[in-house]
Amino acid sequence: MTNPLIQAYRKPALYIPLPSGGKFYTNLPKLSIDNELAVYAMTARDELITKTPDALFNGEATISLIRSCCPDIEDPESMPVGDLLVILVGIRQASYGKNIDMDVKCPKCDFDNQLTLDANIMISKVIDTESIDQSVSLPSNFKIVCNPYTLRDRTTLQVQQIKQQKMIEGLGNEALDDGARNDLFGKTFVEIAELTVALITHSIVSVQGKDTEVITDKDLIKEWLQNITRADYDIIKGKVEELSESGLETEFNANCQDCGHTWKTSVDLDIANFFAG
Repeated sequence: MTNPLIQAYRKPALYIPLPSGGKFYTNLPKLSIDNELAVYAMTARDELITKTPDALFNGEATISLIRSCCPDIEDPESMPVGDLLVILVGIRQASYGKNIDMDVKCPKCDFDNQLTLDANIMISKVIDTESIDQSVSLPSNFKIVCNPYTLRDRTTLQVQQIKQQKMIEGLGNEALDDGARNDLFGKTFVEIAELTVALITHSIVSVQGKDTEVITDKDLIKEWLQNITRADYDIIKGKVEELSESGLETEFNANCQDCGHTWKTSVDLDIANFFAG
């Protein structure tokens, strides 16, 4: 039963377009008549979660935030990762207003500048990823249909990258002899290779060879991926990454308030610092 108090209190603060147009979701999100997603302001609990280190590390903060502020997305973990930044900007605007202040260092004089971005303008320039061709053909006459990475895939990859960084730091431990150091190095990179193949496998919808039927079985696709050339693998990975590109422009013009230098800068809109303060 829906709590009438909550239903009366929480109303959508704004509606945003999704780069994917709702495509690629396991369960299609409920969109407005204008094909836009309702976004609610953060609750006090949401703000606390965005500042919890463990929740940020394992991705639970992002998933919990989307469940709360975008309840029309039933399964946030399965959403295409290209929609993520647009949704985060929408949540930020719904909670704090349209101005987003970012600190940027001038590459010429090292002066710390404050860049103010307009969330309304950012969202109005959302890049359509829905129309990107999902298929790619290999020189070996195979046709592969792909999906973008999901939010779950992104979280898994981020956790693995943190583990890899800790491994690299661990290699400097003077207590390790050369044998132990080599074993640690080899084990970690085998894990990374296996994870990468697993993520690409998850993103492949189907594979069809010149003389084969359409194959959708994930075990068969994974085994096939492990036996193709690096060149063919990179073509498939490139298509998945193309489909996964953010639908939000993150490069902006900046002007140094001290020396007047003008340059293009990329801003990090990740949840770990996006909702800080």
